[in-house]
Amino acid sequence: MEKAGRRTFLRLIMVSIFAMFGFIWNKLTLSHIQLMKQKNNVLPFNRNKTVSFVENYIIINHEETTTVLSAHCTHLGCKINQTEKDRLVCPCHGSEYDLNGNVIKGPAYKSLELISSKITSDGTHIEIEN
Repeated sequence: MEKAGRRTFLRLIMVSIFAMFGFIWNKLTLSHIQLMKQKNNVLPFNRNKTVSFVENYIIINHEETTTVLSAHCTHLGCKINQTEKDRLVCPCHGSEYDLNGNVIKGPAYKSLELISSKITSDGTHIEIEN
């Protein structure tokens, strides 16, 4: 059996470092998202705007319904903050979602999280229920 050369050893070390970095990054991102979920929010609400990006949420008004989605892409947790032709677009890696939060284009493969909410009685704020 042939001994592994120096290059093979260095490649193995580099792959291990990248894998460990990816694992740690994923854990930090997920723990940050969990921390943000724990607080209840009352946000300004504009029924006349179809899509609003407020803090960590995407508020979508479609016909008579209002939906709140998490603004964090399910690929690596980047914050979604733009739309293109009725699509929510992640600025980091280009994942696209429809206005219901379903994946249209990857690399994301899971839909955006649907978040419970209710509009205040005066109609000027929306309460996010975490």
